[in-house]
Amino acid sequence: MRKTVVALGLAFVFLAVWESDVRAQVTVTYTPGPQTQQILNATGMSTTDLQNVLNGKLDALFQMTNAAGFLQRFGDAQSFTSKGMGVDYASEATYVEVGGSASLAFGMDRTYQPGSIQGVPIQVQSVGLNASLMAGVSLSSLGIPVMLFGNGMHVPTQHYGDMSGSLDNWGVHAQLRLWGPSRKTTALKVLARWGGIAVTTGYDYSHMSLRLSQNISSNASIPNTVSPGANVDMTGFASVSADMTTKSIPLEVTTSLRLLTLLTAYGGAGFDFQLGGGATMNADLDASLLGHTPVPGGQPTNLDLGSAHVHVVIPPVGLSRAKIRGIAGVQVNLWLLRPFLQFNISNTTPTMYSVAVGARVAY
Repeated sequence: MRKTVVALGLAFVFLAVWESDVRAQVTVTYTPGPQTQQILNATGMSTTDLQNVLNGKLDALFQMTNAAGFLQRFGDAQSFTSKGMGVDYASEATYVEVGGSASLAFGMDRTYQPGSIQGVPIQVQSVGLNASLMAGVSLSSLGIPVMLFGNGMHVPTQHYGDMSGSLDNWGVHAQLRLWGPSRKTTALKVLARWGGIAVTTGYDYSHMSLRLSQNISSNASIPNTVSPGANVDMTGFASVSADMTTKSIPLEVTTSLRLLTLLTAYGGAGFDFQLGGGATMNADLDASLLGHTPVPGGQPTNLDLGSAHVHVVIPPVGLSRAKIRGIAGVQVNLWLLRPFLQFNISNTTPTMYSVAVGARVAY
């Protein structure tokens, strides 16, 4: 199960990485091989000319624009996944409760117009994935209308094919219930019961580390007037890693309505203060270079042109400072078991959405 969660997160992350308009600084280190001079003689190029060709092709493989915006959106999505996982807005436990949930968040472009993206109805600009276990204790037996919650999960590095990743999150929250219903049962309360107002605050922390390692290959022509068909094959091993840390303080006001004791609908609004954290990303490639020059009436030559190392660095990027979001959810009350589905939406750019699914046992 943990491998599946991590794998889904990695798939979403690296799909977004390679399909987003992202730019980074790329450093290429070229080491000439024993037969480099032969291709220089065959093409009439200088060492500098050949290195410029290789640099341009390798740079293009990793070319990224708007890196800061991309990483900020990705960090915001990861922060959004933690909203609502560690708190219960509907159960009104008398003593204690325990449970768990998984959450998916994504940012969508509000400027999308139908038909602007071939075959894709909505443009997703960022994605985050999270999961957590939680527990809560009620202070109502002491005459204090407060619930205290704690949540967390640690998923050590999991490997799934060429991908790997780890996940850590934890949070603490306090919820003050105002004008809550009495425990006395009446016919009217069986039909519908208002849950009062809940004011919730606390602290959320999340950290996700992701890595993709894969063999890659590419080919580039060597522009020249002496041997026009000359080209070079580049084969090697590439790794891309991303690291995201989020820290925030939520302030939420919610209410709930229980219908026929079986179903509880709840909703409200929240304001999130980002206290820090950020996102970084880097990539490395080690490639072997094999040059080819055409031979009239024969097989092209294969020349060892040496190797190249590519290093990509994107500096740490901070997250959006604050955001307002809407909260809506529904919970099914099966005696002690309370499965639920919850949504969050924030009218930011891009618009952030999250959906969480889970279950709790409340007593």
